[in-house]
Amino acid sequence: MRKSFIFIALLAIAGLVKAQTMEKLPIDPQVRYGKLENGLTYYIRHNAYPEKRANFYIAQKVGSMQEEDNQAGLAHFLEHMAFNGSKNFPGKKTMLNYLESIGVKFGANVNAYTSFDETVYNLDDVPVVRDAIIDSCLMVLHDWSGFIALKDEQIDEERLVIKEEWRTRSGAQYRIWDKQLPVIFEGSKYADRMPIGKMEIVENFPYQTLRDYYHTWYRPDLQGIVIVGDINVDEVEAKIKAMWSDIPKPVNPAERVYFPVPDNDKPIVSVITDPEAVRTQVTLYIKHDVIPAETKQTQEGLIISFIKSLASNMLSDRLEEISQKGDAPFAASYAYDGEFFVSKTKDAWTTIALSKEGKVDETLASLIRENERIKRFGYTDAEVERAKATLLEQYENMYNNRNKELNNRYVQEYVRSFTGDEGIPGIEYEYDFVKKFAPFINAQAINAVVKQLIADKNIV
Repeated sequence: MRKSFIFIALLAIAGLVKAQTMEKLPIDPQVRYGKLENGLTYYIRHNAYPEKRANFYIAQKVGSMQEEDNQAGLAHFLEHMAFNGSKNFPGKKTMLNYLESIGVKFGANVNAYTSFDETVYNLDDVPVVRDAIIDSCLMVLHDWSGFIALKDEQIDEERLVIKEEWRTRSGAQYRIWDKQLPVIFEGSKYADRMPIGKMEIVENFPYQTLRDYYHTWYRPDLQGIVIVGDINVDEVEAKIKAMWSDIPKPVNPAERVYFPVPDNDKPIVSVITDPEAVRTQVTLYIKHDVIPAETKQTQEGLIISFIKSLASNMLSDRLEEISQKGDAPFAASYAYDGEFFVSKTKDAWTTIALSKEGKVDETLASLIRENERIKRFGYTDAEVERAKATLLEQYENMYNNRNKELNNRYVQEYVRSFTGDEGIPGIEYEYDFVKKFAPFINAQAINAVVKQLIADKNIV
């Protein structure tokens, strides 16, 4: 992995703050984090806002990227089957009928999603007014983790359901992505793994193929339980340990591979039109290697995250200023640095704009020009100070409102920690750390990072 932009940034900072040891980030003391002997990871947090409510999640480090060519669509199919009967909730409607009886409705509070590298199931806003409800929700997660029924007749029924979902979801956005992925991910498995899958496989795969996929990939070392709400942490932890003890540690498990995205010397260009598209979006990606997990979870990673936020916020401000002019070619624009589209193995400095009618070329030219201006001349000290003040204000607001955060905000943070190796030191630690280091982060440090991010290759 190329880590040059990280080290250049740190060298710039080191000249101002002298020698600093970049320590590993602590885990927020408000979170009960642990891992069972079988590999299952869990995050539990008491949060009484709102009272007597809790969210129950299970995240799987498994998605469409774990499918072979003859399995395209099985990850998403399996997500559907999780609601069609399990060990402790037999039959097609047993689980959903029970959840609805306690006020947890399918779609609104009970749902799941399948992506390229993960599948996440959720029970949201559960009224935890009795211990029996908590026990039952834990049992639902337990059954999803390793005891989905996968009956022949239910598989056949679901084939028709998914085909109808594919038909109704085949709108403009789906068709655009379906055409874009093979172009922008050429040479990578991401090019051919839309989670909805391929209908000729969905309609015809043998029953055992789905069961084999399930037992290969749904296993405790790839699963994370996240529970946040008005619950007793000690009691819930004890129940998780007892309940998941019947799932053994996998023996000789299949390797969970994160598939690479190749570099490109010449720009990759994808132009897709669709008669039902309601807007014209121009996106400029400049790919770079991801920050290693061991760096993300250190103070070094926190500094880099802070610097990249400042850099992308300042570019967004410049683009916003342009969009306010009468002759602007785009109506809105913003920048960020994060995952390259859907990839876990490549990040990108990303600039997006909504082009005005007939102004695509001018919009793209504006994005390129503003990025080149930053690469050559950087940001000014005045811009940096304004951006730091704004970001510090955001941290202060989060700190001041830390006791009024809804369960879902914490849940999403812990799911990202599990699936993306992000640190979770907590807002108290982050706010204190950022206040101490912000005075030492200047235009020199930020411009050193940006010069590495805005490269002449890896452009899409």
